[in-house]
Amino acid sequence: MIKKGVITVLLVFSSFLFLTTANAEVTTETLKEACDAEELTCDFEEKEASEDLPNIYVFRGDGCGYCQRLLTYLGTIAEEYQDKVNFVVYEVANNEDNWSLYEQVGAKFGDTITGYPYMVIGQEAFNGYAPSDDEAIVEAIDNLIASDEPYDVVAEIESGNLDVIEPEGLNATGAVLAFIFGVVVVLVLLIGYNVSKKKNIKA
Repeated sequence: MIKKGVITVLLVFSSFLFLTTANAEVTTETLKEACDAEELTCDFEEKEASEDLPNIYVFRGDGCGYCQRLLTYLGTIAEEYQDKVNFVVYEVANNEDNWSLYEQVGAKFGDTITGYPYMVIGQEAFNGYAPSDDEAIVEAIDNLIASDEPYDVVAEIESGNLDVIEPEGLNATGAVLAFIFGVVVVLVLLIGYNVSKKKNIKA
């Protein structure tokens, strides 16, 4: 009888946990809150986020060592940049809706999401983290700040635009035109070579 009661309680509790996770809404953390959740020492005085500033998005999982290293690094530059950008963090390991958003963000960059961390700065995505990324991260943040129209991938998704982002520089149309131009150049060279060869034969 006691065993049946224990099993019933466990089943009810697991159902509650499943429903809580399944029905979770998209939730965000500040950089400081994420550091605190991971018990990291991120020594900076956090300021309130501003709608006027561009957003940097960080997707992390609880207990993930690489995520902790990324958060720690961001903590070292937060003091310098928090007046210029917002750091928006999503915990994706325990929130189904956060994970769904994460997959949509990855899809926008043509990435298949399998793990974390994943960070988006404007139109640049960083899949995973290593200290060798630090310089590129700072450069991407500086580019985002300098942009007249900072790109916001989450705002794009919320507006219903799920199209894959075209890489900066050469877009699809440009690539096609470049290919056609290349073919034309090759044909011209071949025709010129054949004409020259015929003249030499006649001579």
